[in-house]
Amino acid sequence: MNTKKCLICKRSNDTIHYHKDPDTGSLWLWCNGKCQRGYGLREYCHIAGVDFAEFLKGDFDFNEAPPNEVTRLEWPNHYIPLSDPRAEEGIEYVKSRGLDPKGDMYYDLKGRSIVFPYYYGGTFVGAQTRLLNPWINEDGDEVKILTLPGSRLGLLFYGWNQDPFITNVKGLIVCEGAFNVLALQQSLDKMYGGVLKNPWKAVATSGCGTTSHQLEKIKELKEAGIKIVVAFDSDEPGLKGLKKFVKEEAATHYALVDDTELDWNDKLKKLGHEGLAKYFMSRIKSIK
Repeated sequence: MNTKKCLICKRSNDTIHYHKDPDTGSLWLWCNGKCQRGYGLREYCHIAGVDFAEFLKGDFDFNEAPPNEVTRLEWPNHYIPLSDPRAEEGIEYVKSRGLDPKGDMYYDLKGRSIVFPYYYGGTFVGAQTRLLNPWINEDGDEVKILTLPGSRLGLLFYGWNQDPFITNVKGLIVCEGAFNVLALQQSLDKMYGGVLKNPWKAVATSGCGTTSHQLEKIKELKEAGIKIVVAFDSDEPGLKGLKKFVKEEAATHYALVDDTELDWNDKLKKLGHEGLAKYFMSRIKSIK
């Protein structure tokens, strides 16, 4: 199998370039042919209709992405606002999660998914998408989330562009994923009467395997006097991630859901916004 010719746009010349993220180890490719876009390796094989294991037997030349450096990405034209009539399916999905269809999320027309963008300063540098209809890969695993190739998640936060806060933030809530961020942020905004009055800011590290860069940025906020509440899932990986924060002295408090099978977004669906805000406040515990 020729791994340098795109199996999606069918260009006869070599158009595929491979990259590896040194922070996360994730592998992705970019097609300079008709596609003019990047793919995760599994996503590429799924769309091209080729066996992932067989594809990996091919000839690859991976170029490592520069360390500690994010790259400006072009906004895909198939990422549209939820206010667009074509995003109706996405709005219904967001509502099914108990969320209001507002906040920093979009709809991917091509991938039929909810888009969570990442920024560094005022620059768009990445995105993750939550598939409305997950697919099963060749290993039998369910694929729910895809990452826009070129996104350096280990250097980024969902919900925070790493600029100084423009509102009077007194506490940072660190979650694993975007839906938990939105569940808590929307609930606390309602409790305090709006985002400008809310002293809490929720952000996501895109998983509980927090990188050294993310820990450093959060420690800077802690040292500036901001309360840091780690609100990872209460399962084994989440607790392991919490221990990392404790070891690195990067947090002041933690908050865990009282059920290892549920997360903050699950609690929102059960309790509603007002109920979740009160529940979250009751779960905050001092690390000391």
